[in-house]
Amino acid sequence: MQPAAVGALEQATTLTGKITLNEDRVAHIFPLVEGRVDKVNVGLGDAVKKGQQMAVIQSREVGQAMLQLAQDRLQLSFAQRKDAWTQSVAANTQAMIELLRANAAVEEIETQLRNRPLGEYRDKLMTAYIEHATSRKNLDRLTPLQTNGIIASRQIFEAEANWTTARATLQSLLEQIEQDAKQAAVMSAQTVQELQTRVAVDETALKILGFDEAAIRTIDPKQGEALAHCPIHAPFDGTVISKDVALLEHVGPTNQILGVADMATVWLTADVYEEHLRLLKQVANQAVTFRSEAWPDRVFEARIFYTGDIVDSETRTISLRAVADNTDRILKPGMFVTVELPAKAQATVLQVPLTAIQEHEGKSFVFVHGSGDTFERRDVKLGRRNPKVVEVLDGINAGDEIVVSGGFALKSQMLAALLAE
Repeated sequence: MQPAAVGALEQATTLTGKITLNEDRVAHIFPLVEGRVDKVNVGLGDAVKKGQQMAVIQSREVGQAMLQLAQDRLQLSFAQRKDAWTQSVAANTQAMIELLRANAAVEEIETQLRNRPLGEYRDKLMTAYIEHATSRKNLDRLTPLQTNGIIASRQIFEAEANWTTARATLQSLLEQIEQDAKQAAVMSAQTVQELQTRVAVDETALKILGFDEAAIRTIDPKQGEALAHCPIHAPFDGTVISKDVALLEHVGPTNQILGVADMATVWLTADVYEEHLRLLKQVANQAVTFRSEAWPDRVFEARIFYTGDIVDSETRTISLRAVADNTDRILKPGMFVTVELPAKAQATVLQVPLTAIQEHEGKSFVFVHGSGDTFERRDVKLGRRNPKVVEVLDGINAGDEIVVSGGFALKSQMLAALLAE
């Protein structure tokens, strides 16, 4: 026996929940291009690995982008070779101009610049330089002869005029060719840079469409119609949960063709009523347990990650979300479960152990110890309960000695007496 006592009643909060897909691990796949479905490599329910090809779309847009990239790469290759030659010519030309301005000997110039590309600049500069040197030597040869009266002054004037003209021509040519060579080098470098940018844009456009570095690197126009193939890859390890595509069907960016979900984890969702909102702060980031009728002998666990911010105006509930491990894939989205929150609601009530409660003809009662060996049946009105004790709202008082074990024997005696009557 045990006296009925007033004490704290701890009561677990249970909710009805539902298993849903982990929305952070669900992919609704839409093709990024329009085209015809050329291959479908997966079926509903198939397991896929990240990067696995699930379908192939024949797309004109992809084909044109591939060909444009191949063409721009070829032009870039040509431009780079031409630029290498142009930069070399510009450097060699500058070296020659510096030698000419230093009045180097022709033999020295030829020795230093032998087998170094100069393009058309070599002949132009050497012709002007030799003519300048020749006119200077001629003037130097005639000047002593004039002093001795051997030649007329007119010949000296002509020699000086020829030398002045040759000098001006050479100076002008040096300046012009120096600028032309530099300008050609700059323009060549800009052409290479422009084509490099164009190739980078072409490659980025293909990456946006889902092509990886390896596929872009190996583009070859000789592949034919295969250039227009746009593969659809699995975004992560998962299961195909929807398939809305058929072979040779025309699809586009507005058509969802496949759905993939990672079923290794699922979400547990539950609606918490306003009366339980005060418990939400206690359960944030904690684990909750739940059960499913499909697996009555198992207790599952989920970690709460969201306790809602808005009360639904119609249901007057707030949303709770938790993530649960589903490695063995036995939790199915759409399944209803019973959730037990880790927080306990407490109340000070008159209570007795659950083992003291007896039932007969729809009524609850207890046996109260009287004097000696007598026991009295008391009908009681019950309230809240937990797995150990129950609240008694009416029928007994605090301190009443209640039979908590052996009550079944007393109930049997009571029923036998009733039958005898």
